[in-house]
Amino acid sequence: MEPDWQPFHTLDLTAQGLLPDGWAAQVAALADAPERIAIIDTPGWSFAIVEGDMVRARLDWFWTLYHGVLRDFASTSLGQPVFASNRLSSATTLNVLRGGGATNDWHRDANIVTGVFYAAIPEGAGTLSFRDGEDRSARLTPRPGLFTCFPGAIEHRVDPLPEGGERLAIAMVYHPSPTDQPPAFGRDVYTL
Repeated sequence: MEPDWQPFHTLDLTAQGLLPDGWAAQVAALADAPERIAIIDTPGWSFAIVEGDMVRARLDWFWTLYHGVLRDFASTSLGQPVFASNRLSSATTLNVLRGGGATNDWHRDANIVTGVFYAAIPEGAGTLSFRDGEDRSARLTPRPGLFTCFPGAIEHRVDPLPEGGERLAIAMVYHPSPTDQPPAFGRDVYTL
C-alpha cells in the first residue's frame, strides 16, 4: 500500500473569501426544492440530485465559480486545460445524501476531471475514498466550503453516512476540450 498517494487537490473557498454570505443556506434550500430528483429512496436512506439548470438558476455565484476559479484551479492542479461541460443538466449537480448508510458506491466518471464542492457534511463522516488497480487508496475528509478535483477515471465513492446524516455536495464535470465531450441538445444547451 502506498501511504502518500493523493489523487486529489483541494481549495478552501471559505479561507479564500470566495463564498457569498448565506451560501450554505442557499444550497440547503436548493436541496429541498421541488425539482429534486430521487435516485435511490429506501426506508433508511436516500440519494437525490438537483440538476445543473436549477444550480445555475438558484446559485448564480456557484455557476460563476464553476466557470472561473474552480475550472482554473482544476486546470492548474492537473496540469492541463479543462473546459466546462456543454450540457447544462450535468455540468453541475447538487447531490443530496440523507440517512444512515447513505452512500454513492464505487464508480468512475467518464469526464477527464471531476470536481466536488462540499456544502454540508455530518461531523466526521461523508469521506470521499479513492482506489486504483495498483493497490493504492486514499481518503479525503470533506468540510463545508472545500472544493476538490481529481481525474474522473480514478475509482471513488462516498463512505456511508451515520444515522441522521446529511451530505450536500455539488459535483461538477470538466472535459479536455469544448468539443470533445457529450453533445448537448434542446434545453441542455447553454451559453455563458
